Parts: sequence; structure tokens; C-alpha cells
Amino acid sequence: MAEEQEQDASSIHNNDDGFDSLPDSLILLIFNSVCDVKTLIRCRAVSKRFNSLVPHSDSLSVKVDCVISSDSDSDQDSFLLTFFKSVVKSFFHLISTVLVQSESQNSPAQILRQFRQIQRLQIEFPTGDLKVERVVKWKAEFGDALKSCVILIFRGIRSGEIVADEDVDFDFIGGLKSKVFMTISTLITASARHHVLAEVVVEHLEMESLVLRDRGGEGVVVMEKNGLEELRRSRVSDGGEVAEWTRTRTRVPSTTVRMRHRGRVELRGGMWMEDATLVVVRPTGNASKSGAADVEKDDADVAMRAFEGDDAYREAVGALLRKGKRYQLEMNSF
Repeated sequence: MAEEQEQDASSIHNNDDGFDSLPDSLILLIFNSVCDVKTLIRCRAVSKRFNSLVPHSDSLSVKVDCVISSDSDSDQDSFLLTFFKSVVKSFFHLISTVLVQSESQNSPAQILRQFRQIQRLQIEFPTGDLKVERVVKWKAEFGDALKSCVILIFRGIRSGEIVADEDVDFDFIGGLKSKVFMTISTLITASARHHVLAEVVVEHLEMESLVLRDRGGEGVVVMEKNGLEELRRSRVSDGGEVAEWTRTRTRVPSTTVRMRHRGRVELRGGMWMEDATLVVVRPTGNASKSGAADVEKDDADVAMRAFEGDDAYREAVGALLRKGKRYQLEMNSF
């Protein structure tokens, strides 16, 4: 009798699977909280039910793993030569790695074909190997082409009392050439990242937002719903998907580059930012459609949105917009 009761209890225990009682919608909610593609793919091996539900996850995160080597340059190289070599090396390492990956079955595009209802996608790229004396933080927004790029360049954030002349001259004009190089390299990096996921955007019509960021938190590329739809219309209507995707990056249009600079920007908590430059890059056509006041307001809106959630950077951007010395450059398409 006791033996039969133990068998009955064991049978009840074995058949008592908590997941069987959960509705599919709740399990999908859990999968969407997991996000990580590698983890979700492993979940497909757990059971037939998981295997059928995982492809319906709509919030995903993908990490692109590649190591960019960094060789030390000769001490005799000038700063600009060293910087230029670093830009070229980083760019071609990034592109060659991406092209090799896109041809393998482990490429992001191939992996994401397992998912049928992607609405929100985040891609994480490895940090590049550019070694410069200043910190560079940036955010670029794209549709089919660049809509805007906001770049914050500074030497560092310090603590302590600021000297009386808080706008001391850090020879901005003398350092302008290096900051133009930084701006160009940022635009190249942003357009290369945008280009990589064009195929994914076209294949997943339900996608509503796409974010591409680097592991070190330096820069981010964003595409919202309207931008994604614009990209799909352009690539599909032209019928030239293969020709476009064989390029190494998205072409940067002719742009207007507006810079604002201050030698020192005071922040809260006794901190201050040294040699700070705010760069707002927008297609040249935007300026011709609006008056100067409207352009200034649009630039301010774009710049403040770029650093939402980063209080120190947002505070610095606000100070530069209010009091920064202004410079403007025109840049041809490249």
C-alpha cells in the first residue's frame, strides 16, 4: 500500500510541470525580458513548446564579437598622421570583419532570420581602437541616409575650483583640424554601422526601432519607425539591394557642421569639463528650408535629445548651446 502511494506521488510530481500551466503570452513576455539572442536560441532546445515560441519574441539584443588589433605607432609619427592611420585601420578592420561575418551562417542577418516578429532590436558592436587624447561621445540618427549626428568632444571631467578665467583659450583653432578628423571618423563609423543592418531592416517589416551601440559606450546609431520605413522604401523601390549592400558603408550626404566650444564648462557637484566642443551635423538641405532662428532651435533640440539619460553630458550640452563660441563648416558628400 505504501509502495503504491509513493508511486502515485512520484507520478504526480513528474507530471507537475509549472510551465505547462502558463499561457503562451506570459512565456513570450519572459522571452522578451531575456532579449539576448544567444540565450533565446539555446532555449529552443529545452522543449518543443519553447522551440515554437522563441521565434515569436519581439524584443532582441545581439552582440557582434570581433577583436580589432591595435599596433603601437612610432613615437616619431605626428599626431595627425597617427590619428589618420588609426582611423583608416579601425575602419577597414571593422568593415572586413563585417563582410566576412555576413557571408557566414553566423552573421546577424542569418541568425535573425530565425525570428519572425522583431519589433525592437539592439545591436552591440565591439569598441574601436582609436586612441586620441580626448573623449568622444556621439549619437547619430538615420533613415535611408543620415538625419543628424551630435558629437561631444572634451579633454576630461575634473573636480576642484575653476580659475577666474573659466573660458581660458585652449587654442580651439589650433586643434580644429584634429576635431574635424574626429567628426569625419565618427560619421564614417556611424554610416558603416547603419549599412551593416540594412538587410535585416528590409527583411523584418514589423521592426519599429533599431539601436546600434558600441560596447564602450562611445557612440550609438538609432533608427525609429519612420526612418526604418524610409530605408525599406528606398532599397526595395530601387530594386538594387545587392548593389547597395556590397558597399562598405552608407554614403554621408552634404552636411552643415556647427561647432560650439568653451575652454571650461562648469557642472554640478564641483565638477567641470575641460576643452569641451559640441558638434551638430545635419544635412545641408535642412538649413535652406528654415530661418537662422529655426535652425538654431532645431540644433538645440537635436543636441539635447542626443544625451537624454546622461545628466553630466546633457548639462554640458546645455551650457555650450547657451554660451559656446560658434563655428560653422560645410562638408561635401563622401
